[in-house]
Amino acid sequence: MAELHSVHLRIEGMTCGSCVARVERALLTVPGVREARVNLTTESATVSAEAQAEPSALLSAVRQAGYEAEPFRPGDQTVPPLDRTHAERLRVQRQALLQAVGLGLPIMALHWLAPTLQAGTQGAHVWPMAIQGLLALLVLCSPAGAPILIGGLRSIVHRTPGMDLLISMGVSAGFVAGAAGVVTVRHDNAHFDAVAMILVFINLGRYFELRARREASAAVAALARRLPQMAQRVIAAGVERVPVERLQPGDLIRVAQDTVVPIDGAVEEGEAAVDESAITGESVPRHRQPGDSALAGSLVRDGMLLIRATRVGGASTLGRILRAVEEAQSGKTKMQRIADRVAGVFVPIVIVLSGATFGGLMLLTDVAWTVAIDRAVAVLVIACPCAMGLATPTAVLVATGHLDVILLDKTGTLSTGEPVVQDVIDLRPSDEPGGDRGVLAWAASAEQYSQHPLARAIVTAARAATQVLPEPDAFINTPGRGVTATIAGRTVLVGSADFLRINDIDVSPARPAIEKAGSNGSTVVLLAVDGTCRGVIAMADGLRPTAGAAVEQLRALGLRVAMLTGDQEATAIALAGLAGIDEVHASMSPQAKLEHVRGLQATGARVGFVGDGINDAPALTAADVGMTLASATDVAAGAADVTLVREDLTLLASAVRLARRSVRIIRQNLFWAFFYNFAAIPLAAAGQVSPGVAAAVMMGSSISVVLNSLRLRRGRGLLS
Repeated sequence: MAELHSVHLRIEGMTCGSCVARVERALLTVPGVREARVNLTTESATVSAEAQAEPSALLSAVRQAGYEAEPFRPGDQTVPPLDRTHAERLRVQRQALLQAVGLGLPIMALHWLAPTLQAGTQGAHVWPMAIQGLLALLVLCSPAGAPILIGGLRSIVHRTPGMDLLISMGVSAGFVAGAAGVVTVRHDNAHFDAVAMILVFINLGRYFELRARREASAAVAALARRLPQMAQRVIAAGVERVPVERLQPGDLIRVAQDTVVPIDGAVEEGEAAVDESAITGESVPRHRQPGDSALAGSLVRDGMLLIRATRVGGASTLGRILRAVEEAQSGKTKMQRIADRVAGVFVPIVIVLSGATFGGLMLLTDVAWTVAIDRAVAVLVIACPCAMGLATPTAVLVATGHLDVILLDKTGTLSTGEPVVQDVIDLRPSDEPGGDRGVLAWAASAEQYSQHPLARAIVTAARAATQVLPEPDAFINTPGRGVTATIAGRTVLVGSADFLRINDIDVSPARPAIEKAGSNGSTVVLLAVDGTCRGVIAMADGLRPTAGAAVEQLRALGLRVAMLTGDQEATAIALAGLAGIDEVHASMSPQAKLEHVRGLQATGARVGFVGDGINDAPALTAADVGMTLASATDVAAGAADVTLVREDLTLLASAVRLARRSVRIIRQNLFWAFFYNFAAIPLAAAGQVSPGVAAAVMMGSSISVVLNSLRLRRGRGLLS
């Protein structure tokens, strides 16, 4: 079997499910293409193809279908963020909507007031009709109508009928019929109001759709914003600031304190405490020194590093996470695929029915041609598949599926994400001179000016115990290792065991306490006073107060609960035990979390994932329901379907109940969309619904679908 490779394309011009189906069909016609997945939300396509399928052939196929395309590399920072593109399109669509409303309201007002404007003589109302026609022509030529007409014409040229063709035929027929009404001085045949109503409602629907698509792509945009725009590259002449996209493997990058690492690489100089929790899930910053690796997206907390770049852009760790998120977003639910297929064949059927209505009335009845046009236009308008396009995505954006499994991240989700003091072991003899000061007080006094998270935890614990912390007379910070201070004439060291050993201090008295803390997954900090080890402080990522109750409630709903974390196994098992979780998967990369979610889904399980960090974004996107906390990173919040607006994990049970209702909502939406179309088309063909009323009813159908979906947000005070 030939080896397959993936090609990723940006697609421009898609507006609905029928567009998606048309682009997929066009890509599948290219020799060598095995699979094509097109995503309306991210405006992208992922193609699995054999080597003979050249990107140029794929681009040509998309353009022949009437759309624009360009290749891109997922995760590459040179690709403009989607939020910038969506923001511009949303601005343009907002202007189009305002123009449609501004020109459409006078048209509809003149139409409804026409009977009162008529004089006693025949034809006195021709001027209101003529004004309506002029306004209708303006709205058709404005951004509210021109793109739709161009899209319809493009559909004819490329023989790919879509929703734009349906709408453009409706408004064109309505305008022609209205012009004929002006010429024949027949007010009842002037359908300029239908033209106005159609364009107002279509532009309103597209505005809301663009807003939804922008929100759905927020995870990708947030990832693109994670890396800094500029980096400090070390060259022979010194240091230069360069855009991140210009970095190449082999470049030497200087990363200062409180700066995000822009590339994957190896540390060549310097020492620092590096916070990798957003990428790996490890709650405690890791000490990095020459020879260690550094990951793009991690944060230098304390110190400065010189890093030799090994992977940049889309090849970096953060870039691969971005690629995983984009690929996860390109997947579709079964119901979405059904809706796309229906939308792809619905438009040609409606056009045939409209033509049959006109032809049948002209051939088989004695009605006037204006009446036949009236009914044909009504069929076109009332059958516009807006409701079908909104039926599934609106509910999918909120939640999907009856869940079977809940997967919980550890750091920042089950835990607070910040280390807290768990235990203090005093190794000093009780009769030691000066021993009245406690271990925590000595350590906190020395650590007052350190920015390391462990130091801040020690100081917080000491102040909570109302201990007075004297100012150190001298302070030296060794990045990533510890601090040395002079307090009341005594030399105090606080840091790791290695830090004390480097300073020739015997740490053997602390070994039992260190081993005990390690078995519990805790991190230890040692205290030495005047060259002697005097205490051990054990710290760990603190469990959220509501975590245990949340796990119990989820199990009561019949859900299997498990922990997925990038943290080390001992730490993960210890915290899981406190939360009441017995299934733990530790040391997992973002890709491993994603594969675990997909593996469960492959067995038929519907999976909910709860996370808060960048490393959780792929799994959040791929899960049937992605959930996060209000304190989550922008990336996680963008990837999730549901956000708990309070730091209360017991709200997860409410989120699960919300998700269980979503499938019922989707099924209801699809039923009403089909029922509406099948019931309304015969009424329009029989002349029971005018084009103007048809436009209003069509929009009413779409609004009802949206409102039905938004019933899922009744718990807005708890979820968003």
